[in-house]
Amino acid sequence: MSEDIVVINNVLQGKIDHFGSLMTKYHNEMFSFVFNMLGNYDDTEDLIQEIFIKVYNNLNRYNSRKSSFRTWLYRIASNHTINYLKSSSYKRKSGNELDTTFIEDDLDIEAEIVKEQQIKEIIKVMKMRLSEKHQKILILHYFSGLSVKEIGLTLEIPEKTIYKALKTSVEKIKEEVTTND
Repeated sequence: MSEDIVVINNVLQGKIDHFGSLMTKYHNEMFSFVFNMLGNYDDTEDLIQEIFIKVYNNLNRYNSRKSSFRTWLYRIASNHTINYLKSSSYKRKSGNELDTTFIEDDLDIEAEIVKEQQIKEIIKVMKMRLSEKHQKILILHYFSGLSVKEIGLTLEIPEKTIYKALKTSVEKIKEEVTTND
């Protein structure tokens, strides 16, 4: 039995404080995933809280025979973030520009700034040129580090479709980024 399953069972048995260990374990990973979809620090913080509340409230629905907890968590985060992006409150707030607030690394600020600008450009290209489905696949694979199999389980699509989406999406981004240079 995995460590996550033990914690989940403890939470379901009333040891609510154990849920904090799941939040601690997955917070940074979920933050990166959601931030890469939104490009906004404050909105990401808000959504992360909402996602973990949703996970806690639905923990009794998790089925370890269908997927790992991590995959289930990504599915909830993905769906919640997509719903937010479709919401009228996001549309009123966002306009056309990306609002990015980055945490600076004191060791090499210039390199971080360049990296942040490149990520911002890639996210901008992704939003302009890729379908919502292809954006999610790229974010899950390259930014969140999920395997093709895990992405398939999370999004409930065949692995072949994911491989094809990764290939065509990367080609589109490379084409757009090199055209703009």
